[in-house]
Amino acid sequence: MSDESEARRLRERRVESGLTQAQLAARAGVSRALVSAIEAGRNLPRIDAALALARALDTTAEQLFGGRGSEPVDAISGEPPEPGAPVRVGLVGNRLVTSVPRHGDEGWDAVDGIAGELGPDLLQRGGASVVMAGCEPGLTLLERMLRDRGTRAVSIASSNATALAALSAGRLHAAAVHFAAGESPSFESAPLLRVHLGRWQVGLAAPHGARRRWWESALGGRVAVIQREPGAAAQEAFLRAVRARKGDIDGPRVGGHLAASRRALESGLPAVTIEPAAAAVGAAFHPLELHDVELWLPAERAADPGVARLLDALSSAAFRQTLQCVGGYDLSDIGRRVA
Repeated sequence: MSDESEARRLRERRVESGLTQAQLAARAGVSRALVSAIEAGRNLPRIDAALALARALDTTAEQLFGGRGSEPVDAISGEPPEPGAPVRVGLVGNRLVTSVPRHGDEGWDAVDGIAGELGPDLLQRGGASVVMAGCEPGLTLLERMLRDRGTRAVSIASSNATALAALSAGRLHAAAVHFAAGESPSFESAPLLRVHLGRWQVGLAAPHGARRRWWESALGGRVAVIQREPGAAAQEAFLRAVRARKGDIDGPRVGGHLAASRRALESGLPAVTIEPAAAAVGAAFHPLELHDVELWLPAERAADPGVARLLDALSSAAFRQTLQCVGGYDLSDIGRRVA
């Protein structure tokens, strides 16, 4: 809800401009009901609506609404970005969120701005329409497809647990999660829209030419294993496979499935990963568990235009064809709404 000062400022500015609620709504491209609700103190507009109202009244959103919701936070951690750091920017509801650009072997991410210098001009460009996180490599492809179609999007690599925490806190539109059959993670923050993306095997990768039955040494704790962070569903699958063994298994930690598969090729050590990532880099693969992969979205976000475009891209022939070419995916039910 908006406070009384915000309601008063909007009403006074509208009257000073000689506009009725209906005229202001038409100029700003919003509904008259929204203008009425804000002036009655029943609603706080999203950032995009606040900017549109401010432009229609020849002022700024900061002056009109006190800048509420304009301070960005990192989409994953919820902490303000480090001043001076390059960031990518997205808009989730009324919240401006950031992520760190990925500069690596695949090239350079676009930088939307510098933390601490994100001025009104950036806000007026609206930020991203879709912000999503998870460990499914296909999220990067969805981001590129959306941007090619004119929808600004940000995808962030993270574990299941991290993505769901950020989704619960309202800093994401969508989280990609995977889990063994019958072991869907809990999510109690809000009703969910769940969309099936595919199925793949979680397991171990190794260089082609590794010695016969190389995975037995990995599961028996006789060699170091490249692993994921706690809370990653693939890591939990690996730990279930070695449950009978006492003690920890040594090995470095990596932040994603593709990174794990590449590290396996470079180091010669087995790595916890998924079959599509192993296939993408040409690694040998030993399966441990079959996992369902879903895209989870708060039901309240289903009407967002960016979310509708995200679901269209996920169900498109181009997305399916690319994943089929990578290999390791069962896409028989892609796009099906689970709940």
